[in-house]
Amino acid sequence: MTHLDAAAAGRPSQATLDAQISHLRREGERGAYVAEMEACEVLHSARTALADLLGPGLGPDEVTFHHSASTAFAALLPAWPLSAGARVGVLPSEYGSNMLVLEARAGQAPLELIDLPVDPQGVIDLDVLDRAGIPSRRADRPLALDELDLVVFPHVPSQHGLVQPAVEIGRRCVAAGVPLVLDVAQSLGQIDVSGIHASAYVGTSRKWLCGPRGTGFLAVRGDLAERINVAVPSLYSMGRGKDGQPVPLPGLARLSIGEASIASRVGLAQALSELLASDPPRVFARIVYLASYARRVLDGAGGWRVREWPDSPTGIVTLEPPPGVDPVAVRDRLYRHDAILTSAIPVQRSRDLGGPVLRVSAHVYNDPAEFERLAAALNLEPGNSPRA
Repeated sequence: MTHLDAAAAGRPSQATLDAQISHLRREGERGAYVAEMEACEVLHSARTALADLLGPGLGPDEVTFHHSASTAFAALLPAWPLSAGARVGVLPSEYGSNMLVLEARAGQAPLELIDLPVDPQGVIDLDVLDRAGIPSRRADRPLALDELDLVVFPHVPSQHGLVQPAVEIGRRCVAAGVPLVLDVAQSLGQIDVSGIHASAYVGTSRKWLCGPRGTGFLAVRGDLAERINVAVPSLYSMGRGKDGQPVPLPGLARLSIGEASIASRVGLAQALSELLASDPPRVFARIVYLASYARRVLDGAGGWRVREWPDSPTGIVTLEPPPGVDPVAVRDRLYRHDAILTSAIPVQRSRDLGGPVLRVSAHVYNDPAEFERLAAALNLEPGNSPRA
């Protein structure tokens, strides 16, 4: 199998698989709750590693596990303290599930979701932002950043191999006093996120961190967690005060979940330890090199066109199909006939997609020859003309 799909689910190492299996055996021998108690130091190490990767000022107690980045986002945004009429800056490239959460919250409050200005590639336009050029349907003039109540966006969108200038946006949000919620599901593990200083982060285990499915995380900086509400009341998120009334648990515990796959969290701990031991900057550089090579090799293969700039600093490569070619059918044929794993991204994934695309994503375990193999397979696809 030629695995070119890290942006969907990276390949876990044998040690990561072994860690999960070992924990499951302990669950079978001693019971799930005892096994979880015995794994508390391992789980703490995972939260510590996540805090270290996310950057200075975060500690393990400011990180909690979730089932996925999507469930973390769905817990955080409804609980975020926003008053009726609040303005939330978003991007057209926002992940579809997150956008549904934002739209649901906007309908309840109501809130105004405002698209931040972007350039033709979809990257946030800092010059327009600095000129107070944020368009608003409800205001009679463009807005400045400090007139927003919250900014939310994905560091790297899942449907386009571009990187948002999150460090610069984070710096501007801090100066303007505007909280920033950053989705690092597609960036943590392939890009340095340590200098962004967002107010909160959501992410997942299964992509660039090469951990298991079923585990994500949520991080909230400083005492901000004390001002967040409870999205889903339960004995894991709320207690009762002296008067018997429900009260949120202190800190980030109010957004935690109870029942979960602890084996997946143990697997994530192992994957994180391997990343940190592998010199993350070297890992990131290898991913960027492979993706750059892939863009050169794949652009024009079988009539497919690469959507990104050749030197885009991310491992995601997206290909627009030739006229009349269905990316889903091509993905399936590549898997069945060529043993090449890719992703077909439907137009529903994001508002900025004009049509479905084929996504290829490189990780350190890939080799340049694998992209040449994919290019050859695309050239031989039915109905495609070989590249000149």
